[in-house]
Amino acid sequence: MKYYRSWLFLFVVALLLRIVAAGYWEYRVGAEHFYFGDSDTYWKLGQNIALGRSYTYGDQAIHRMPGYPVILAPLFCIFGEDLPIRVARFENIVIGSLTVLAVGWLSRVLFQDSKLGLISGWITAVDPVNIMMSVLVLSEAPFCLFLVLQLGYWLKAYRLFPRVSWFDLFLSGFFAAISIYCRPSWLYFIPFAVILGVIFSPRHCKPIFQSGVIIFVVCIFCLVPWWIRNYSISGHFVSTTLQVGSGFYDGLNPQATGASDMKFVEDFRNAELALSPDIAEHTLEYRLNRKMRQVAVRWAWKHPDLAWELAKIKFRRLWSYRLNEESLSNSVVSVVIFCSYCPVLVFGLIGVVRSIFYDFPIRLLWIPAIYITGLHIIFVSSIRYRVPAMICFSILAAWIILDVARMISGFFGIGKSKGM
Repeated sequence: MKYYRSWLFLFVVALLLRIVAAGYWEYRVGAEHFYFGDSDTYWKLGQNIALGRSYTYGDQAIHRMPGYPVILAPLFCIFGEDLPIRVARFENIVIGSLTVLAVGWLSRVLFQDSKLGLISGWITAVDPVNIMMSVLVLSEAPFCLFLVLQLGYWLKAYRLFPRVSWFDLFLSGFFAAISIYCRPSWLYFIPFAVILGVIFSPRHCKPIFQSGVIIFVVCIFCLVPWWIRNYSISGHFVSTTLQVGSGFYDGLNPQATGASDMKFVEDFRNAELALSPDIAEHTLEYRLNRKMRQVAVRWAWKHPDLAWELAKIKFRRLWSYRLNEESLSNSVVSVVIFCSYCPVLVFGLIGVVRSIFYDFPIRLLWIPAIYITGLHIIFVSSIRYRVPAMICFSILAAWIILDVARMISGFFGIGKSKGM
């Protein structure tokens, strides 16, 4: 009973911290105001799903993956089209708090240690960046939850090898697909993790490869309906969305700073319409995506020195110890983020080094950090994008912290019975 109370207490504290943070956020920006433009797109797409409208944002039909809008849609069904933003914020708060429990569960799956699970859960619960991403009306909170579930079921299946745990592999693939429906950039994580796993654990390549292939096949099967829908609209195969081109150009162009600024999209649109005034809307969407991607790649190819400088700037933005948005930052916020982030990063990196002597499951915890870093030295970068990597690092940090604590208590004889 005491064991369950510990987890319940952790969940309640995580929930309360996020509710307090929501109050602070609404005090800063307003209760009915979106700070990030992405929130508006999710909001309107969620409305469209709930009200039976076409899944479009303006004249764009393949603008966003439907994962987070589908999560928002039931709220519009219950509260109507005038859904208060505060309700959607609370939904994300609950999801973020459940992620805390999921992190503890993943730790237990990996290390079979309930104390380590609680420590990693507490690290995630009090992480200020994680707290804030649970407060915003963005896809980060559900994405992190589904990512943790994907990794957890993958590791459960891996540990049972050579017996094939079809149920765990299916769930891992399913949650991988849901993660992609929330964040399309996750599409190539499974093959990326398999390749790195085989490179760093060649003696265990068979279970890594077999489990990865099965999970990826399940994931692909779950994405097929989206692919069919996209092809029926655009006449082309579109694996995720037609925002990849604008994402490339946002990160790689002569005016790029590492932060997002999508003002250029209208210029591309006007130029394309000038060439073909009668072009169909969905054809225009596809052509704009292709054009922006081509221009971005061409610019990076011609200016590798500038692209490299941008990559370094984006790396610093991603792994910064303070908020990238100066308007949201102050000395107190910077100190809080620094004091919570740096210890987890340091202990997590020690865990990365230590994992060299262990098998694939522990190494899988730092592969998301490499994958996310690789993505965001190309696309735009912000500390919000490192949240999934830090969730995995919290488990590595807890691993080191608990072992150090046990070593110290053993050295001083703490916990040993007297009179032996």
